[in-house]
Amino acid sequence: MDERQKRQFRRAMILIRQQKWQAASNILGNLLAITNTPVIVKKQVLVLVHLHQYIQAQNLVFDQPTLFLGTQVDAKLALQVLLANQHFIKARLFITGAPQTWQTELKQLITDSEQAAELKYQATIKQTLQQFYHLGDGNIRQQRERLDNAYNLPLNDFLLGTRFVLRDPFVQPLIKSDILEKLRAIGVATSVTYLWLDNHEYQVIPAQLKASDDLPIVHAVRRTLRKRLANQDIMRYQLASQQFNLQIMFLFPRITTVITDPQRWVAVLLATINGQKIPTTDQAVKWQQLITTRINELAQGNK
Repeated sequence: MDERQKRQFRRAMILIRQQKWQAASNILGNLLAITNTPVIVKKQVLVLVHLHQYIQAQNLVFDQPTLFLGTQVDAKLALQVLLANQHFIKARLFITGAPQTWQTELKQLITDSEQAAELKYQATIKQTLQQFYHLGDGNIRQQRERLDNAYNLPLNDFLLGTRFVLRDPFVQPLIKSDILEKLRAIGVATSVTYLWLDNHEYQVIPAQLKASDDLPIVHAVRRTLRKRLANQDIMRYQLASQQFNLQIMFLFPRITTVITDPQRWVAVLLATINGQKIPTTDQAVKWQQLITTRINELAQGNK
């Protein structure tokens, strides 16, 4: 901040101490239009909370969530904003970035808020849950919208919905992968059953899964791609990397079951990009062709 901006910020701080929230918000809002200084962002969120303008505060938190993980006070402020907007699953995801010593207290705040919502917003929760049950009725865009709404459900209701959604053959694989990844991230330690790409059902405890980016086999494929293409053909490297990122989204959480030979997986991926024919007896070919088929179905169903 330059000297003029610092003077304005000091004025806003005086107004905050005087609890003149709207006047302080006006100054901080003008400053945010010029500079995105973290302290200004956090003070504006604080002021907006006092003004009960939770949606505006939420937008600032969503833009830079890590800003609010530096202190427990800031984490509680951000959590207050998320819970005021009933973003219960996102609140649980947010606190996964907080130090372990804060977890018990932050989780209790979420649980208390969920219990209050169960009493206060019974009709809304019931309607959202019913829409979640019928997630598979729509195209991918509609499924994504219903899933986004379902992330506002209290955890117990969300888990109840996933029992049906994860086994629904009409729910897109990417939607199921997204749900399983969220359950992994928030540490759900109960077993869930899901219908996968191969039309077989599997059981998994999400908390025991690793994130895709933490899997050695994924690192090996990316390393192989980088060695083969990064310094020779940057355009093909970017295309192949994007394709692989999409593949692992489809394959989660069974990536390590499918990809066993990084060199072979890359060879098939590049041959496909080049339009070359490969014997379909190859397991890597079969899996990548299945993923391509599902991608095409996805594209057709979204029209």
